Amino acid sequence: MKGYTGRRSGWKWGLLVLAAALILAGVLGFRWWNGQSRTVVMSDRERETYGLYRVTPPDGERTALTAEGLLTHCTPETTEVLDNDGEPLEGVTYTSDVLEDWLPDCQALRGISGLDGLLYIVYGTNAGQEVWLTYGAEGLTEQLVYEPDTDTLYQPVTGEKTFHFRHGK
Repeated sequence: MKGYTGRRSGWKWGLLVLAAALILAGVLGFRWWNGQSRTVVMSDRERETYGLYRVTPPDGERTALTAEGLLTHCTPETTEVLDNDGEPLEGVTYTSDVLEDWLPDCQALRGISGLDGLLYIVYGTNAGQEVWLTYGAEGLTEQLVYEPDTDTLYQPVTGEKTFHFRHGK
């Protein structure tokens, strides 16, 4: 009978070790997964909230919200010719007296630049978000809103958000 008790306690010990290993694997797996960059679908509320960060002219303004239309409100500042695999590509930086006022919650307009028919506008909000807008011939083509506090990138045009955008593995 004494040997039988030993087997039984060995079985319990093995079960305990297995349970501990599974718990440890789960904790380590969660920590690994939690630090990984991952992209998911934005909620409708998030699309509505972050979709507001785009050029918004005052009521009655008839500006075309395309790269060409927005450039009528910009002044070229510098021009640089870039090498694009042997093909010269002209990049231009701009200033604007009005675009900063047309950007929702704009704390600082960080840059306006044009390259290959696209207009890029970058600004920071009063709430601390970083916003990148890209306008082309058809209008807004890309919209990125980065939340540094949560390290999350929202893309209202595509409806995606990426967790651990800058600090993920």
